[in-house]
Amino acid sequence: MAKHYYIETMGCQMNEYDSDHLSRILEDSGYLRVSDPEKADFVLLNTCSVRAKAEQKALSRLGRLATLKKKNPRFLLAVAGCVAQQRGVDLLERFVGLDLVLGPREIGNFRESSRR
Repeated sequence: MAKHYYIETMGCQMNEYDSDHLSRILEDSGYLRVSDPEKADFVLLNTCSVRAKAEQKALSRLGRLATLKKKNPRFLLAVAGCVAQQRGVDLLERFVGLDLVLGPREIGNFRESSRR
């Protein structure tokens, strides 16, 4: 049975590039893209923190996505981008449904992580 992924990108052009890169890795690993996070096995929120409002919007969205874990305990939720870089472990403590925090510097290591 195929696995599905959903990526939501907030922010700059670099985040768009990183999301495209991560999409290719996931597709190379056999995942199929879906347009609804509720139909995904893996959801990635790629965030921006240039402005305080953008960061608050990202955290609010992350909170809503984390509730999907209640419907599907096998669902994996990741956050990437600048908010992930700046908040790190704090995000894992704050959002119970969050499985992975991936700052921009770790994007290159995602291929290895996705194989596990």
